[in-house]
Order: sequence, then structure tokens, then C-alpha cells
Amino acid sequence: MSDDQAKQDPTDYGPRICPPGFSDHSFKTDSGVELAVRIWPADPPVDKPAPVVVYTHGGGWFAGNHFAPLPWMQPGFRQRGHHMVSHNYRLGPQANYEMQLQDSMDALSWCRANLPSILGTDSVDMNQLILCGESAGALLTGLMGHHLSPPPKAVILVYGAVDPAAAWPILAPVPENSADTPAWVGEFSDAELEEFLKDRDESNMLTDALWADENKTTSEQALSKLWATDVRFTRRIRLQAELHQWRSDITARVGSTIRSFRLGSIHAERFADEAALAAFLLSMSPSPLLETKTWYPPTAFLHGMADRAAPLSQSQAMAERLKAMEVPVVESYEPNEDHCFDHKYTVSKPCQASC
Repeated sequence: MSDDQAKQDPTDYGPRICPPGFSDHSFKTDSGVELAVRIWPADPPVDKPAPVVVYTHGGGWFAGNHFAPLPWMQPGFRQRGHHMVSHNYRLGPQANYEMQLQDSMDALSWCRANLPSILGTDSVDMNQLILCGESAGALLTGLMGHHLSPPPKAVILVYGAVDPAAAWPILAPVPENSADTPAWVGEFSDAELEEFLKDRDESNMLTDALWADENKTTSEQALSKLWATDVRFTRRIRLQAELHQWRSDITARVGSTIRSFRLGSIHAERFADEAALAAFLLSMSPSPLLETKTWYPPTAFLHGMADRAAPLSQSQAMAERLKAMEVPVVESYEPNEDHCFDHKYTVSKPCQASC
């Protein structure tokens, strides 16, 4: 990071800010779902074909949105001559991992077909495609590294959950919340949130959501301006936000958290038994899938060493597997940093060539 980049307390940053100069696009997938893509051309403009960086957001597969990529991506890529793209995907509990991966793959297919006409055939090189995903989005990004054809030139995994079964006891007996578990204090009750995990009605599905409790800390008008979109704190939006907060309270609600993965992200009721569930989870885990492969794109890892949401070992184990395959790997592990620590990295003026 350059001297221009401001470091502040990780708890002190507010909502992300959408960089200016973008265009919004939408398209319908084969599943009938309409997805959105936001495109930022390289800034300053390029006079030759430039790489494209595609960002897949995190949020525990339930939360988050595509309106503003990670703050460091603007100076790190766009101001260095890369085009930048973000996309959304269907969120849980209505959508599972497979549906979210398909949406992400569909967004990449749309980009390959349409970015040359949008950005200019002489300005974009779709053969130089870089994928960047954070947290839950790193699972989807890591899987796209396995499945995309032609493959991306590089993959960037930011505090990724790339082997969920190793990160959390998803396949262990699901504990019930203990008698001394405090009742959830919020707009919705524990019972309402537990029931919502079982919702499979696709008409209730969101493709963009809040990250956390912005509805309590930021006005609709302010957030609409920051994300450059129309934000409304409807009951449906508030329910999604509270579900994510409730399931993230793992210290108080271990059982609810594990059920949220099994029911809300995997749709475990589809599987005949635990063996079938385990086999499916393995097929959706980028790190252990490497054991069956001989090639994978060059990969970079960014992770806080004190991450309480996605353990550092998630990145380390995948990096070791890749190095054993002689795949180029870059690892950046930052001491004493928790999940989402990189959101504090911003610049106060345009990035210079020396940064």
C-alpha cells in the first residue's frame, strides 16, 4: 500500500462508496432470473486492449451486493489500466451454492459476449480475465477457476471460505441452541428467522441486499448516494439483513449458524443422507477439489491472520495444494487483522505509477 492510503480503525469505516464513471447493465439468465452487471472502464482511459477484473461479492451467501467493489480495487486495478466489473447473484435462503455458481458463470459469459461492444473492441482483452472474490464470493470465484473455459488468467481470493466443511462443523450433528441462549433482540424473532431459512419461494428471492445493519446506521438517501442506486429499507430488505446478522452471531447461536449453512446455503433437505450431503459439499469446495486436478490458474491470497469468520487456514491449505502443483501463488497474510480488514484501505488522490 502507498503512503497515500489511509489506515483507520477497522470498526471506523462506513458503507463502501461506489466509484464514479460506471454503467449499469442487466440480462436474463436461462433460469429466468435477471442479473445485473456494473462496469467501470479503466481510468485513465486506455489506448490498447486492457485486462478485465471481475469482482464477486461476499456476504455469507445471504448478504452483500455488487454496487461497490472492495475499496482497494479502484486504485489497485482500475487506475492501473484494468477495466473493472462487478455482478450480482441470487441470494440465500432461496438460492443455494449451485444456483449462485451458475449465476456467476452466466455473468462471466455475458461479459465475454458483451464487454467488447460496450468498452470497445480495441480497448478490452477478454483473454486477460482476472477473477477477484471476497469471503463467500471467494468460494464462487475459486469454483469458477475450476470450471470456466477458457480459464481466467489469474484468481484472487480474499479471506475466502474455500473449504466450508473444514471451516465450520457443517457435517457434524447440528446442536440445538442451549436453554441459556439469549433470545434474539431485533425486529424479527428467533422463530421467524428459523422459519425463513426454509423459504424456497423464488418470488421472495433477492439478488442484492444490505451488508449488515445499514438500515439502522445510514439513511436511505445517504446509502442510495453512496451506492449509486435506489435503496429502500423495505420489510423484505430488513428481514434479509437481520437473517445475516442473526446467523453470524455464532458465539451465542452455534446451532442457528450451522443450520443457516445447511438449510440456507446448501438446502440440505435435498439429500438422502449425510454421505450424499458430504459428497455435494466436496464438489463445491475449491480447495479440496485441487486433489483431483493437475492445473489451476495462478492465484493470490489476501487474509487477516486473526480472521474469526473464515479461518486463515482456509487460504493457507489451498495455497499449499497449489504450490505442490507448481501453480504460481502469492500470499499476503496480515498480522492481527480480522475479517474484512481491507475495507479500510482507500486512497485520497489518484494512484501514481510508483504506488
